[in-house]
Amino acid sequence: MKRACLALTLAVTCTAAQADFIGIYAGAGTWNADFSGDVISNVSLDSDLNLTGTNANHFYAAFEHPIPLIPNIRVARTAIDDSGTGALTSSFTFAGQTFTASQPVNSKLDLTHTDITLYYELVDIGFDLDVGITGRVFDGEVVVNTAREDLEGTLPMLYARTKIGLPFTGTYVNASINTIGSRHSDYTLAIGWETENFILPEFGIEAGYRNLSVDLDESDVDVVVDAKLDGVFINLTAHF
Repeated sequence: MKRACLALTLAVTCTAAQADFIGIYAGAGTWNADFSGDVISNVSLDSDLNLTGTNANHFYAAFEHPIPLIPNIRVARTAIDDSGTGALTSSFTFAGQTFTASQPVNSKLDLTHTDITLYYELVDIGFDLDVGITGRVFDGEVVVNTAREDLEGTLPMLYARTKIGLPFTGTYVNASINTIGSRHSDYTLAIGWETENFILPEFGIEAGYRNLSVDLDESDVDVVVDAKLDGVFINLTAHF
């Protein structure tokens, strides 16, 4: 029994191993996000509000360390904010105001959010695998003419990321996902290149595709949002 417990302890410690040394990873870029879906009470983002997409700025920073069992931390923020002028196809009530079909409206959708992720690096041998949990904090709003509701709340999500490097080239492919099932998922696929001088700092560039499906109701935030955002992104990256 003692041997079994010792083996289990060693397995957990090895599985929860962190990076081989202390490191800071950072990146910043822009995401060309196209909108589709509904807000409020089946109000179409594109045909009613003329909200079709935006260039969303985003950045991230991650801190990794070699201390077993203590998770690494990653913080990311995406600023999603689009405005438009449209004509309504149906009537609805929002924030105490009534809007009628054919009424022209000025609207704004802000889905800005910050991700705070605690994760473990399970594999780090040229093929990297990270798993953890994310708290996604929304701090946006929905505005129709003078009616406004905050879009604020925190969602717990599962996090996973993998990265595969091509030896001696600096080139890699990676994929990541934050999800709580079909209600809310956010995944990226990317290819990138980074310097491999083994002397920090190292710099690089990556490009890829991001798909964000948002299904929020009043229990999550103060307004219903059922939308999809997707498009290509490009990042500049650094490792210190």
